[in-house]
Amino acid sequence: SLSQELLIVNVGRRMLTPNLMHLPPYLSAQVMPEKLGGGKQGKILLTLHSSKLRDFGLTQTSIYLGNELGEKVSQDNEMVVSTVLLPQFKDSESEGGVTMTNHPQMELSAETLQLPLEGKKKRTGEFVIANRGNAPLKVRSLQLFTDGIKVMLNKREIAPGEEAKLKVTIYRDELKKLRREPRVLMITNDPKKPKVTLHIQYR
Repeated sequence: SLSQELLIVNVGRRMLTPNLMHLPPYLSAQVMPEKLGGGKQGKILLTLHSSKLRDFGLTQTSIYLGNELGEKVSQDNEMVVSTVLLPQFKDSESEGGVTMTNHPQMELSAETLQLPLEGKKKRTGEFVIANRGNAPLKVRSLQLFTDGIKVMLNKREIAPGEEAKLKVTIYRDELKKLRREPRVLMITNDPKKPKVTLHIQYR
């Protein structure tokens, strides 16, 4: 399990009962104190139970901070929680034919792609993914943190010394609706870089 504290403050005068709503089965929350007086600080301990996650890679959900029990949810009190579950690599074990002495080594052209829209409705660019190791590099999954973006990878298995191209297209009208920057999560069989977050800057 993994936990993170959220600090909260009651900026008003009346007593509040802070609570997190719409928690999925893999998240739990403990509010301390249960009631928060005016001007007082408190905290919420949010705990991830990774055994209840189904798949490797990205899982996202929206949870909502309420001032009272039974409060309605809205975008104003929404929090997006992103979790990434990774496979384990051990020095003494092989994973799909890959060991720590015989493994792929991913090299990226960049981890941030500059795609300024400059009034255009869409824009396209690419990341280059190279394998500098001595075993095939496998891109297990590509997942998007937001809408407004499409990706296309020309090959998912990259031989030693070879490269692949990840084409990225962003769409202005969809990006206008977002509060978060577009990102791509890539899961690979490189034991030193099993997870890479690729950022796209368009402003």
